[in-house]
Amino acid sequence: MRVDPQDDRLSFSELTTTVGRFIEDAAIKQNRRVILVGDSFGGLLVPSVAMRMEAVSGKDDSPVMGMVMVNPATSVDKTNWSTLAPLLASLRHLEQEEEEGTTPFLPTPYSVLGAAALVATVPDKNQFQRMIDFLTKTRVDEIQDVLTSLRDGYGILADNLPAKVVEHRVGTWLTVGSKVVNARLDKLNVPTLLIGGDEDNMLPTKEEGERLVNLMPDCTSMMVKDAGHFILGDDQFNLTSAIIDAPFDPFNKKRKDEKKYDPITDWKAPTDDEIREAVDSRVKVFTDLVSPQFFSTGSDGRRRLGLGKIPTPDGPLLFVANHQLIGLDLGMIIAQLLTERNIAARGLAHPVVFQGGNGFGAGAGPTGPPQRITKRNKDGPVDAPPGDFQTFGAVMVTPKNFYRLMSTGQAGLLFPGGVREVFHGKGEEYELFWPEKADFVRVAARFNATIVPISAVGSADSANILLGPEEMLNLPFGLGDRLKKSSESTISARFDRSNSDERFVPPLVVPTVPARHYFVFGKPFDTSTVDHDDRTACTTMYGEVKSELRRGLDDVLVAREKDPFKDFARRIAVERISGKPAPTFGIEELNN
Repeated sequence: MRVDPQDDRLSFSELTTTVGRFIEDAAIKQNRRVILVGDSFGGLLVPSVAMRMEAVSGKDDSPVMGMVMVNPATSVDKTNWSTLAPLLASLRHLEQEEEEGTTPFLPTPYSVLGAAALVATVPDKNQFQRMIDFLTKTRVDEIQDVLTSLRDGYGILADNLPAKVVEHRVGTWLTVGSKVVNARLDKLNVPTLLIGGDEDNMLPTKEEGERLVNLMPDCTSMMVKDAGHFILGDDQFNLTSAIIDAPFDPFNKKRKDEKKYDPITDWKAPTDDEIREAVDSRVKVFTDLVSPQFFSTGSDGRRRLGLGKIPTPDGPLLFVANHQLIGLDLGMIIAQLLTERNIAARGLAHPVVFQGGNGFGAGAGPTGPPQRITKRNKDGPVDAPPGDFQTFGAVMVTPKNFYRLMSTGQAGLLFPGGVREVFHGKGEEYELFWPEKADFVRVAARFNATIVPISAVGSADSANILLGPEEMLNLPFGLGDRLKKSSESTISARFDRSNSDERFVPPLVVPTVPARHYFVFGKPFDTSTVDHDDRTACTTMYGEVKSELRRGLDDVLVAREKDPFKDFARRIAVERISGKPAPTFGIEELNN
């Protein structure tokens, strides 16, 4: 079927009916299913047609198996096109009538300003740059031909998209259609893929993608980085591939009986290349500033430089650490365990940090280079590349995940102090805020895990706390109340507490000169001698683990005063000249 671009004056309802009848002939009568694809205005027409097919055939018998809406004009009501388009169309009244069979020497005002509006809103920056490059690279002797082509181009615009057609389509199709369709989108239960350019200057497509994902029952958005309104004209985007991988699965690629990925048992340790890439691009920026020193402790309580004293038991291994201010040291701990001992310690992360940041150390984002295409639905990212947290084995901190890590003999990294320690207040540097329950020892003992405490020092000395969490909650002008509500709505990491019991309010901090970081891996605790059902024995070992971690903190806070390169400027100068980490205090300072 074809709609006459110049003379057609169908209403939006009539256009929907016409397309619907075509689908009836092409699909229903042929017992075929269809995927509706619409770009720009087509993205507004497609759901209207899908609604009609449901009305004609019934929701269960509709031939529409899926929709693809590309930069859809469902958001036209949030633009000024309903005002600008009639103004552009009114310029036709300034045109002079030409004799039949003649071509005007100069382009019309409508064609010039209309073309300018399209050039300003349709191409993305890459497409626009290609246009500029073409013009600037034109030779002088070709300029006349280019100008003639431009004049002809203006004529093509006026011939194929006359002012009267624009006026009709904006006033009758877009304005009316957006009102009709938007009022019913929340009831259209057709699997939908929304494709949009995040730099669409014609329509607010990025925001529209968020709206439709939340509004429609089954909608997945696919945002293409640096793409504009003419996304289907971008040779770097493949529409066919997008449809093949769409949620409505046109070729049944996704088997219903396919085993779902299990982050506990299906996870594979990162490759050497993945470790190297993460360390070089995201961890090294911190290690260069804080020159971390790592120590380990034997079963006799004696420390040594390096991680050589960490045991390699046959069963599970549990590292238990204090959580430093803002938690910027996580990447250094994980990376050192991997590179020095090939131990893949799987972090148990707070739900908010795990779902939101997904970054290694301080940075958010996926492992490797940024992705050009991102997809999400109501449940969050779809087919997202694994971020550093997933690549390096982190899982959400839940009793079930912790239990399964230990039961499968893996290494875990737990921060019992959680949010309370990472968002500590003034004067609370290196204090431990552990829960009273000894649950992690009971689970560890159930599977004969070896527990190794980690005492970490340095982050609290690299920043000044201007306002503590409690002071933040008392901020005027409603700011404190807003923080309180945000904290109460944040999912708690502790299953036995409500959201309001866990204060998720960061302090207001100002970075200072980076202090040297020290990590003391304490004396290992063998839980095979403890009955996990013996609460008294578990509580006793819990206290011993906490005391060993506290001992490590106290000892290194004293020993670092003997570090000849504790001073940032001196340490950095030596490391830049020598190309090696600056030495630290003698190991005897930790063994006094």
